[in-house]
This record gives sequence, C-alpha cells and structure tokens, in this order.
Amino acid sequence: MRILYDHQAFTLQNTGGITLYFYELLKYLRTVQGVETTTLLGYSSTKWPLQSQTAPPNRLVHWGPRPVASGMATFVLNELLLNPLVVVSGQFDVYHNTLYRFMPGARATARVATHHDCVHERFPELFPDSGRIVRTKARMFHEADLILCVSSSSRDDLLHFYDVDPARTLVVHNGVSPPQRTSSGAGALLKVARRPFLLYVGIRASYKNFDGLLTAFARSGLHRHFDLLALGGGPLNAAEQAQIALLGLSEQVISIPYAPPDLLAEAYAQATLFVYPSLYEGFGIPPLEAMASETPALVARSPATTEVCGNAAIFFEPQDKADFAAKLIAAVEDEPLRRQHVDAGLALIPRYKWTRTAEQTLAAYRSLFSTR
Repeated sequence: MRILYDHQAFTLQNTGGITLYFYELLKYLRTVQGVETTTLLGYSSTKWPLQSQTAPPNRLVHWGPRPVASGMATFVLNELLLNPLVVVSGQFDVYHNTLYRFMPGARATARVATHHDCVHERFPELFPDSGRIVRTKARMFHEADLILCVSSSSRDDLLHFYDVDPARTLVVHNGVSPPQRTSSGAGALLKVARRPFLLYVGIRASYKNFDGLLTAFARSGLHRHFDLLALGGGPLNAAEQAQIALLGLSEQVISIPYAPPDLLAEAYAQATLFVYPSLYEGFGIPPLEAMASETPALVARSPATTEVCGNAAIFFEPQDKADFAAKLIAAVEDEPLRRQHVDAGLALIPRYKWTRTAEQTLAAYRSLFSTR
C-alpha cells in the first residue's frame, strides 16, 4: 500500500497536536511490511525527528527549515514546488492530507482527512480568515472518501456544521506519549520554578480561557503559596499582562513563551496541579500528558474532555467562576481527592496508545479497499 502525506500542518506548525498525530502515524507505519509512505515536507522547521523515522522503502522529501519566518509564505512556496513533484510521483493508494485541503496534483485511489475540531466554526470572531477556512474544509470533506474523527465529540461537531454522510466518518482516538524526564529538564525547571506551582500548557486564545484561570487563581488565594507557570503559547500579550497586574499576580505568574520538551516533561512531573480551562476542545492531549506524569488534572467540563478523561480528571464548570476557584482549592488541598485522580489517571492512560491509533488508522485505510 502506497500512502501519501503532505506538508500542510508541518509547514504551519513546528510542533503541536496535529503534527504529533502524523509523526506518530509515520513512526508506526515504517514498521509495517507492505506499506510505503511518502511524506512531502518541502521546507519545514518541524521539531519532530521525521528523518530518523524514515527508511526505505519509505520516502521523506525535506529540503530544510523554513527559508522565511512566515509559515504562510512558506506554505505558498511549498505548494508551488511540491505540486509538480507529486504529479510525477505516480498513483498512490491512499492520500491522507495533514490539514484543510488536498493537493491538486496528487493522484490517489482513496482520500482520507482527519477532523480534529470545529474551533473556526464555533469561534469565528477569533480568526480573521475563518470564512475561508470553513469553505476550504467543506470542500475537503466533500472530496474525502473517509473522515477520521479524533473523538465522538469531534464527530458530532463535524456532522453539525457540515453536510457529511455519517457513513464516511470513523472515530479513532488520539494517543498520548508519556513525557520523558531528563536531567537537563530538571536543571531548566530549577531556574524558573521558585516555589510550588500550578501548570498551564499551550496557546492562550480566548476560548482556551486563560483569563478565567488567572481570575480563579487570584480568587482562590492560592497565589500566596503557589506560582502559576504558563509554558508555551508565545509571549504574554498586552491584555494578559494588564490583567495579571490588575489581579496583583505579577510576581506569581511565570511565563516561558517557548518550552522545550525536557522542560515541559519536568514541569508536568513536578507541578502540584495541571489546569486545563479550555472552553472547547476536539480531544485534549495535555490532560493525558499530565496524568501520565502522575499529576492530577483540573479540567473544564466539555463534551470532548468528559469523553476523553472519564473519571480521571477533576472537572469544573468553566462558566462558573466560583466553582472554578473552589475546585482549584480542592484539587490542591484535598489529598485523598488528589490521590484518587492520580490513580484513575494512571489507569486511564493505557487506553490511549499511539500504536493503537495507528493500527486503527491503517485498518481504516484498508477498509476502503475491501468495499470497492
């Protein structure tokens, strides 16, 4: 079986959940006899070590890091250079694209797309180009022979926002890679963590509810004894800095705009509590990473997070400020509650193995040919 993967997500994202998803698929597929993958990265600054995971008969086209800082400019360049290349690459059995469209030059018997979430559809005001993205996704879903959904919740959203035949959809859950601690990570954390801390990871777009976390942190009084460590997501913007100052948290909020994996792994392991306040997710990998690190996770209740985390997370109602603050306090101070959820988290993690995700994905590819 010849399988094609394209550059799109790897061009626009150096790291993150979507590129991790495809990295884990490729890592597994290289071990399967009778499967040949072609991955067209072009120019990409991806942090995932795809080169080390690619050996004949698998093929990786990677010309080096982005030649310009702009991901979108590099995207256009890759489209111009890779489309002629894919035209002469012959016929593939499966083309599984990595983001919102299929490359026009690619020839494949079956086309597969993965639906992660409907953030552009639910929060169009956050994205100036949301209309274009939604139209592009609609075209992609129309062209796809199979749409993989990372959760039942994401499938429900897909069917709500798009005219898609449910028979062309299949739920295949994401996996989780337990963060690997290192001595370098321990040293890096010592430089930034002055006292016990709560942990927030990732981008802070408004639907992620980081502002709600700041308010709850101040309201709880936990800032007297704990810091809030925000890893990744880029520098704090002016509005975030102003809110932090207004709440009197300037000394208690520590932002590390770009966090390497070793620091992230150590932070997960040493955090008193991981907090995931997002109002909306299609899946939500970070709470599982915290659970794999034996750290309790306080998670905003939503269809996806309740599906994925089950009884292993401590849930709060994200629109209820008092509940958020109260659950923060309980999740830090109630030791039996903490132990209960650490144990539940460790019991949950084996359900989310990337090898299982990849096996189910390959089975889905093969099913497209058993019905032809």
